[in-house]
Amino acid sequence: MKLRHATPTANLQAIMIQGLRPDLAVGKIKGCWLHSRAKTPWALLHTQIRKGTALEGLVVLEISVPRSWLTRYQAGLWYCTRAIPPARITGEAPATDWAASPVREN
Repeated sequence: MKLRHATPTANLQAIMIQGLRPDLAVGKIKGCWLHSRAKTPWALLHTQIRKGTALEGLVVLEISVPRSWLTRYQAGLWYCTRAIPPARITGEAPATDWAASPVREN
């Protein structure tokens, strides 16, 4: 499955070396949280609030993982209780790319 993960850019270097590690999760569920494309705006806002980071300090990672690794939490939101290696990260984009207006001035 192709999903996404929103995280502070300060975490990016460690993630690219170690992958996404559920043992570092701080919530009740010890898992790596992933979301669908449609949930990206929600995930960015949620990460801003939880981490106290401005939008400019966030990045969205594209992740490719087998469905068997995932547990569905709700529509468009999944978690993975196993480590996701860096090789499964297929792309990244600054969070500000998701906040750009779809209407461009000429």
